[in-house]
Amino acid sequence: MRPVFVPTLLNGPTGDPGLWVDVFDENRALLFDLGDVHALPARKLIRVERAFVTHTHLDHFIGFDRLLRLLLPRERPCTITGPPGFLDRVEGKIAAYTWNLIGSYPVRITAEEIDGDVVRAVRYTGAGGMRPEPLPDRRFDGAFHAERLFTAHAAVLDHGIPVLAFAIRETERLAVDPDRLARDGLRPGPWLGELKQAVRRCLPDDAPIQAACADDRTRTATVAELATAYLRRARGRRLAYVTDLRYTEDNVARVVELARGVDLLVCEATFLDEDAALAADRGHLTARQCGEIARAAGAARLLPFHISPRYKGRVRELFEEAAAAFGGPISTSIEGRGAVATECP
Repeated sequence: MRPVFVPTLLNGPTGDPGLWVDVFDENRALLFDLGDVHALPARKLIRVERAFVTHTHLDHFIGFDRLLRLLLPRERPCTITGPPGFLDRVEGKIAAYTWNLIGSYPVRITAEEIDGDVVRAVRYTGAGGMRPEPLPDRRFDGAFHAERLFTAHAAVLDHGIPVLAFAIRETERLAVDPDRLARDGLRPGPWLGELKQAVRRCLPDDAPIQAACADDRTRTATVAELATAYLRRARGRRLAYVTDLRYTEDNVARVVELARGVDLLVCEATFLDEDAALAADRGHLTARQCGEIARAAGAARLLPFHISPRYKGRVRELFEEAAAAFGGPISTSIEGRGAVATECP
C-alpha cells in the first residue's frame, strides 16, 4: 500500500534537526522542529499545516521566522505545538515585529504548549493585529490532536529543560484493488482519490461518487458500495520523532511507550558510546543508547540523526554502533517519496 506519510530528513544526520512529512494526496505537510529550514523550498514550506517543536534551542527554533513570513498571506491556518513555556517564546518572536499594516492579511496561527496534563493555546490573526488571543485550555492525556487521517501524540522528556517527543499514527491505510477494477470494467482516475477522501472524512455511506468506466462512460455508485468493492484497508503506519534527551530510566520509559511498535523511529544518536560521559553531561544520547531504545520500543526501522559535528568523517561508526544495539534495519538517510533509504547492516 502506498504510504500516507512520506518523511524527508531536512539537513542530513549531522545538520539541524528537522523532519518534513508530506501527507500524500492531501496537499499539506507536517514539520518536526523549526531549525534551519532553508532546505525546504517555499512551495513546500507553505504547505505545512502543523509544526511540532521539541524545544526552543536555537537549532530547533531559528526557522520560525521564515515559516511565519510565508504564513502571512496564506488563508489556511497553521498550528505550532511546543513544550512548557512555548507560548512565551512565540509571543516574544512575534512581538519583535511591527504589525500596523497586518489587518487585511488572512494569516491564522495557533500556538499551543503542552504542560503537565494541560494544553494551553493562543491564536494570532491579521485581523487581531497579531496579538495573542487566548483559547480554552484542553486536557492532555498523551494525544493532543485527532482527525480523520491521523492522531498526534507527545511525551515530555528531560534535557535539563522540558522537551517534547512526538509520534503520529495514521488511523487507516487505504489502497485500491486494481484487479477488481479491471474485472468490473472500471478505470483508475481522480474518482478514486475522491473515494479515499470520502472514506477518510467519514462522509455518509450513501454519498454518490462518479466512477469512470473503461469505455469512457461514468457510473454512479455510493461511497459504501465502491469502498467495499475496491478499497483494501490495513493498519495505519506510525512514526516517532525523538531528540535531545538524557539517558535516564524515566526518559527511556516515556520514549518506549510513545514509540512502541512504530514503523519508523527517528531518534538522535549524538555521541559515540566511548563519549557516554560527555553525552550525559550535555543531556544527549549515544548511538548505542539510541539503538537500545529502538529495540525496546519494537520499532520496525531506525533512523539515527542529530549526530555531533565532532564526528566528521566518522559518522559511519555511529550508524554501526546504533545498528549493533538495535538489531534491526537502520536507515542512514531518507529523502521523500520514492527514495530508497540507505541501510546499515
